[in-house]
Amino acid sequence: MKHQIQKPNVEGKNRNKGRWFSFAFIIFKKTNEMDIRHYFDEVNFSHFSELNATGWKYSMGAAIEKNTKKFTAEKFPKLELAIFGVSFDSRKDETYSDESSEKIRKELYYLAKPEIKINIVDFGNLKNSKSIKGFYKALRDIVEYFNELNIPVAVIGGSQDLDYGICDAFKTDKLFTYSTIDAFLDVKKGKEPFTAKNYLSRVFASNPDIFQFNLIGYQSYYVASDILKKTKGINDHIRLGQLREDITCAEPVLRNTDFLSFDIGAIKYSDVAGGNPFHPNGLRSEEACQLAKYAGLSERLKIFGLFNIDHERDKYGLTVSLSAQIIWYFIDGISNRNKLKVSFKENRIIYQIDVKEVGSPLVFIKNELTNQWWMQIRSFNNEFVLFACSENEYMQASNNDIPERWLRYIQKIDGYLK
Repeated sequence: MKHQIQKPNVEGKNRNKGRWFSFAFIIFKKTNEMDIRHYFDEVNFSHFSELNATGWKYSMGAAIEKNTKKFTAEKFPKLELAIFGVSFDSRKDETYSDESSEKIRKELYYLAKPEIKINIVDFGNLKNSKSIKGFYKALRDIVEYFNELNIPVAVIGGSQDLDYGICDAFKTDKLFTYSTIDAFLDVKKGKEPFTAKNYLSRVFASNPDIFQFNLIGYQSYYVASDILKKTKGINDHIRLGQLREDITCAEPVLRNTDFLSFDIGAIKYSDVAGGNPFHPNGLRSEEACQLAKYAGLSERLKIFGLFNIDHERDKYGLTVSLSAQIIWYFIDGISNRNKLKVSFKENRIIYQIDVKEVGSPLVFIKNELTNQWWMQIRSFNNEFVLFACSENEYMQASNNDIPERWLRYIQKIDGYLK
């Protein structure tokens, strides 16, 4: 039996430098005597404004420059997006180089500022560490810091094995959901050194209880189904062909995601010469931008990373230009988050559906304005959490079938509680 509860008025709960770097950062977080900006090399905005003198006033760069130069520690609560670059790239003989992030900034700052005003600060590039391990720890500490303040972050440049340091910041989050847009499943095929081609093996080993991992845009002929089945946590993997048929199938997955890692090599080579040279197939550039906007719109998403840009192979600057546009669409999504919050509060309908063999009604929530759907599930400490879903799950429950996605969430949470 189906019960509909119309638009409730009550508002529901919303949900470096090696050892010395980590130690100093902990002291900073506890005493607030230090400035986080000390761990970055600041951006030289004049370098970019001079290159775009005629259009600088209306550009993304001008808006970010204004916010960055006026930024103080007291303004952290009003910060809506933090950007920083990373120089570490394990694929290169010259491991540290700021060139990719600087080239992306040049293109990004040239683009138009968002229609909706948004407070963005570019903290610059993370300073180099004396060791690779120290760099991962530095990245972990910085991400933890921004997470504690509920400030979303965009990370640009570097190789995708940086995910290892970022994921370490979520180790205590029992509902941590990690998604990567990639043509491959980057796991070890045997005894291999740790690289951007097998970093997921270390991520999974370090996070054995990860709640959910999703591989988006993978190509079936590169990823054996038997290996895919062994990935950690529950998952909503999406093949490239599925995205082609209906790209909106990725929207609920990204709405559930805490950290999205985007390998630029997931885009077909004809669109990004500085991606993977062996990809005749892959995402189209407009599809990549759409996925980035979905990520930005997700209120849950905390970290967006765009990695593996190879500016040396990018002869005509196509990859760097597209990378800047991908980030622009992510920012556009972020700027619309508040609008979606208001929409959800004012336009939601709650449905309670009795399903055979389930002890209590399944609860679905629909935003009438956006047509977004959620499932309400009892989680830890008897608290209710919302997981994004599609209308398909609601229709299954209405037809007296237990939705597979709902069942997987319930089983995963029950496994934690045992």
